[in-house]
Amino acid sequence: MKPLITLCLAITALGSSAVIAAEFSDFDLDQDGFISKSEAALSDSLAAIFDKLDSNEDGKLSPQELIPLN
Repeated sequence: MKPLITLCLAITALGSSAVIAAEFSDFDLDQDGFISKSEAALSDSLAAIFDKLDSNEDGKLSPQELIPLN
């Protein structure tokens, strides 16, 4: 759960794409550039909000879906 908290804080506080990419890769276990539902299941918190974050409803999260719009 700590990587998810770090990811959320990095996105909202820092907005640094390098930090976001490093934390995103903690969940992208197969390194395909997306976080699948099974990968998200490693974190109860991420799994709980997965469908809300999956804005294009393709069953996976891209880095862009985790970056809030400014």
